[in-house]
Amino acid sequence: MARSGKRIARDLGLTVVGIAVVVLGADWLVSAAVDIATHFGVSDTLIGLTVVAIGTSLPELATTITATVRGARSIAVGNLIGSSTYNLTFILGTSLLFGPSRVEVDSQLIGVDLPLMIGAALLCIPVFVSGRRIARVEGVVFVLAYAAYMTSLIALRA
Repeated sequence: MARSGKRIARDLGLTVVGIAVVVLGADWLVSAAVDIATHFGVSDTLIGLTVVAIGTSLPELATTITATVRGARSIAVGNLIGSSTYNLTFILGTSLLFGPSRVEVDSQLIGVDLPLMIGAALLCIPVFVSGRRIARVEGVVFVLAYAAYMTSLIALRA
């Protein structure tokens, strides 16, 4: 029994250290990238849609890849869905509680990026429902779609 208690304490300690490293690393990545982008005169919207989005999503990517490699695919999918839901609801709502009473939203975000996000979410439904498996080909299609989106962002907004 004492041995399992030591293992639990070790695992909790490693979890805390891992979270701290991920948070610190993400903070450094985002801060440095924003400084560089601002120096080159890139818009805040482009920074948010690219550098900040990628920087804040790297922990989810690391967790998902690790879970997938270890065979814990349900954790991988749950992490992605949970993280997205958490970011869209709790983080957005909380940031508005502590920020200004109103936040200006760029019309291009509403007219272009929001419909694309909704479309991507809708494309996930048949992928998740069909046999409850996500094939490598489907993963490649999603990565290529994201690469096309990022290319269009940089080409049209830089």
